[in-house]
Amino acid sequence: MIFRKLACLVLIALPFLGGCDTTQEEPEHIWTEEIVGAPSERLLWETTLQKLGRLGYPVGSSADSNALTITSGWKSQLSPFKGKGFRNQAEVRMVYDAENENWSVEVVVKRQVNMALVRPLDPAYAEWEWSADDEWEAAIILQHIMSAFPPKEIYDANRKPSGPAVNLAPEVGSGADSL
Repeated sequence: MIFRKLACLVLIALPFLGGCDTTQEEPEHIWTEEIVGAPSERLLWETTLQKLGRLGYPVGSSADSNALTITSGWKSQLSPFKGKGFRNQAEVRMVYDAENENWSVEVVVKRQVNMALVRPLDPAYAEWEWSADDEWEAAIILQHIMSAFPPKEIYDANRKPSGPAVNLAPEVGSGADSL
């Protein structure tokens, strides 16, 4: 009788006494931030989606225009050597700073490395392990977004003309610009 109770207790506890978990936890991510002078929320949103798509990051249902966050799909670059193939996932957050009338855009590019020894070029057999974030790729994404929006001094209608052709520029508020 005692043997049966002990056997039942061992069978119940066996799943909890199993081997250690071999899945690696996601590391703390490093965000890269820049200030962008976009004239509107909609223009910044559409430009960011377009730039991510052109850089090869698939954007789908994980883009939330209400929260102004985008999490791309995985952009994979497989290699025939263990530990050389990788995949990146971009995550973008946009926050409006009303005081400065600018947007704070934060980007992180998460990276996983394929550690599969057998069939490393087949994504179905990939063994992904977390790696350090790709800060260079995050900076490249930010630069692409920023390049779409010139500094406010360039598109500000109240700026004073300067440069070698200053004498050819129309006066601000003059009737010369209404032809």
